Amino acid sequence: MSATVLTDARPDRRHRMAWLIWGVGALCYCTAMFHRAGLGVAAPEAIQRFGAGPAVLSLFSALQLGVYLALQVPSGLLADRLGPRKVITGGMAALAAGSAVFALSGSILGGIAGRMLIGFGDAFMFTNVLRLAAHWFPPHRYGRVAAITGLAGGLGQVASTLPLGLALHGLGWVPTFVGAAVLTGALAVLAAVVIRDRAEPAEPAAQPREPIGRTLRHVTAQRGTRHAFWVHFVLMAQFLAMTTLWGGPWLTAAQGRGTTEVGSLLLVSVVGFIAGSWFAGQYVAGRPLRRDRYTLGLSAAVVAVWALLVGWPGMLPTPVLVVALVVIGAGGGGAMLAFDAARLANAEHRSGTASGVVNMGGFTAAVLIQLLVGGVLQAVAFLPAALAYRWAFAPVLMLLVAGVLAQWRLRQR
Repeated sequence: MSATVLTDARPDRRHRMAWLIWGVGALCYCTAMFHRAGLGVAAPEAIQRFGAGPAVLSLFSALQLGVYLALQVPSGLLADRLGPRKVITGGMAALAAGSAVFALSGSILGGIAGRMLIGFGDAFMFTNVLRLAAHWFPPHRYGRVAAITGLAGGLGQVASTLPLGLALHGLGWVPTFVGAAVLTGALAVLAAVVIRDRAEPAEPAAQPREPIGRTLRHVTAQRGTRHAFWVHFVLMAQFLAMTTLWGGPWLTAAQGRGTTEVGSLLLVSVVGFIAGSWFAGQYVAGRPLRRDRYTLGLSAAVVAVWALLVGWPGMLPTPVLVVALVVIGAGGGGAMLAFDAARLANAEHRSGTASGVVNMGGFTAAVLIQLLVGGVLQAVAFLPAALAYRWAFAPVLMLLVAGVLAQWRLRQR
């Protein structure tokens, strides 16, 4: 009798442990998203503090995302080889250091160094939290947990919108970002203490050690990986374009919105992201045919929204603006389905690498967008703000169209 109770209790105990360990990892990812998106809300203050124009501000964000992008494949490989506990702990330490440098520096070089450290730490969060999900949850639950992970990141972006704006106005630049650094450092300690890489020690045969080149060839050879890359390229990049840098300045300069209203409008987009992540996890993840149709339809919807932003003359009416921001956010939430596709297309011991390759899709496009928008704005600075941003958003639209065509071509195969 007691042996039966003990046997029955073990799955429940492992289930609770899985959610605890994933939960700490997801909290770290939530914090990383706060740091990643914080510049979007703090952009007006950053322009004043660092004496920077649009091109320099875009360089801040582009270098941060560029570091993130460059480390995606190494992040996935480290997730597969070192294990998530060590990598997440180190990433959180880098985020804390980057926030402190960004808080205390008043020079452009210092600001760039801080944002690059934030990009370095951020790069190791998402793929390693997904690696925890692959180790601790059965494959049929992976897509749902990945979508919930995206939802946790959305909560971090909620904190980087209106709450961050209020903190900057109430506390000031240095206390706000130093406080964020201290809390991030405390979470690094929590991750080191609580996170365990897997439920049981890995059997030598259960964790193949193949050469890095072979791992990458296997991962990129899968149609599912390539399709997921382009899904992430479209859906995540356009969301990052709006929430990590250009949304705040666009809403202020081109749409005539006040500082508090900007935070609220960006929060609308983040709420769309959370709702999109939840819907994807509940109703789409784990269903390949439904997933491919849904992501293609969602990609077409965000292309239509960006075509509206480029083509609409003057300021958008508030209801139209709100709907556009919701669709942009929902697209970002739907991007989490790319990792469900990559996981099902690849063996478990390559899941971290597959996630890293797919994550490169959205952030390759995001880096291009940051540089292109900033460069165009600098070139057309003589135009009225509303018209200048329409020209600046045109390259975003072209990249999204290219990504949707790539999805369609791979889906037809």
